[in-house]
Amino acid sequence: MNRWGERIPALCPDGSHVPEGTGRLAFVLLAGYVLVLPTAGTVALRNLLFFSALLLTLFAAVRWKLKLQLPFALPWIVYAAVAVASLVHAIDPAYSLGEIKAEILYGIIATMLAGTWFTRLRSVKELLVVFVAGSVVMALFACWQEIRETALGFPFDPARHGSLHSGAGDYSTYIVVVMPFLLGMLWHHRDSRRTTILLASMIALNLVGAMITRNRAVFPAMAVETLVLAGLLLRTDGNWARWRAAVPWIVLLVVAIGAMFTLQMATRIETNPAVGPLARDPRWEIWAVALDNIRADPWFGSGFGRSVFSFLNPAVVQANGQHWHAHNALLDKGVQMGIPGLLAFVLLIAAVVRRTWLRRGARQTDATGAMLSAACVALVAGLFVKNMTDDFFVRDQGYLFWMLVAGAATALEPLRRARHAPDTAAIAQDR
Repeated sequence: MNRWGERIPALCPDGSHVPEGTGRLAFVLLAGYVLVLPTAGTVALRNLLFFSALLLTLFAAVRWKLKLQLPFALPWIVYAAVAVASLVHAIDPAYSLGEIKAEILYGIIATMLAGTWFTRLRSVKELLVVFVAGSVVMALFACWQEIRETALGFPFDPARHGSLHSGAGDYSTYIVVVMPFLLGMLWHHRDSRRTTILLASMIALNLVGAMITRNRAVFPAMAVETLVLAGLLLRTDGNWARWRAAVPWIVLLVVAIGAMFTLQMATRIETNPAVGPLARDPRWEIWAVALDNIRADPWFGSGFGRSVFSFLNPAVVQANGQHWHAHNALLDKGVQMGIPGLLAFVLLIAAVVRRTWLRRGARQTDATGAMLSAACVALVAGLFVKNMTDDFFVRDQGYLFWMLVAGAATALEPLRRARHAPDTAAIAQDR
């Protein structure tokens, strides 16, 4: 039993005196939380892990002087303040207050937990191993469900009830979150043939899972992630001979993603010719309504929470029950909090890029840091593309995003602040 326990990574934040056993417990709680977040029907387990980790963190802060860290603190404060200000004109203040608690308060706590415990690049890598392993289980289960529907005659269920995930939109967003880390790890471990084959197989499984979702936006998002990641890593590695060998594979992946997108579009048109083509997509009308809502109250909006759109536009929801929000993350923020809220949200996301971006010198001295930095920036780009036609940057997907980027931001901070590349070499060796 002790031998198994020793295999669990122990989180030891810099400057604290947290015992090894407590560090292992913290990893189990936080990695378990990241693992189960995308899984449907695990609310009780998620809450248990989340609040247990919070209580452990507060106890460690008092008992062992664990330093609490909140990455992106100022943008979070601005965003929260604008959300609270929107209550002035909220169409349903009680609903909006509950959404502020669920989206902002819990998002801040998730950011703080990851930022406090994952202060080392090695710890973030260990978290990513758990995270990407979970994506394999999710993809295999999605494949089994697809086989049941196509080969065994079970009816297609767009919401995927009974699956491990909560629906096509959530699962496709989860794939967008997973993909840049899988691609980054593939590049990072390119010299190990066994690991390369394993990671390539995991990427292929997630691509199959993306097809199973019947979602269209997931493919442009993954293509953008691939190109952004490749571009950032290209700046890191000046070995052109290596890149000449890698570029054909990058092009092949982007072409494959494009082919899947084309096939998905053709399938959508075949199954629903009335709204399948982009020119007849109902989002155009929804977006026009959302813009009218923003013009009506550009400074405060109508209250925080996606359902505010349905409160303002009951006729739109009556025409189609799926049109209960603006189907665009930026427009949703504008409807809820006006232009200040939209800008505060953009500022918060921009802070993620700023805190995870490494100067070229720092990237060249630490391969792990370079990979993690590129993956985080690519993730932001991919999620931006994905959520321009829908809005799944909420609840589980939001918490997952903040856990990953907050841990990365804290671990990358020593490299980011180093003024000269030679100064970072000692840091890299220690991590």
